[in-house]
Amino acid sequence: MIPPDIRHALNQHACRGGKTARRRQVRRVEQFVRWCGCPPHQIGKKHVHLYFEEMSFTTTTARDHWYAIRLLWSLLGRSGLPPSP
Repeated sequence: MIPPDIRHALNQHACRGGKTARRRQVRRVEQFVRWCGCPPHQIGKKHVHLYFEEMSFTTTTARDHWYAIRLLWSLLGRSGLPPSP
């Protein structure tokens, strides 16, 4: 479901820094894209709002998922930041 160019960028991201945390972040991006059920280039702010509403994470978990969505946002070349939970 994730295009090869974004998959490659996520793998590059996971290879640097704290390996465990970055792998976890990549898994969260994959989980979010699977939840959306559409190609990543079609994901918008509405998807982010609905995701956080439906999942009802605790504060720290929501923050971690927001960081992962922020990574996806930057890989997609979007300006600004995604909506916060």
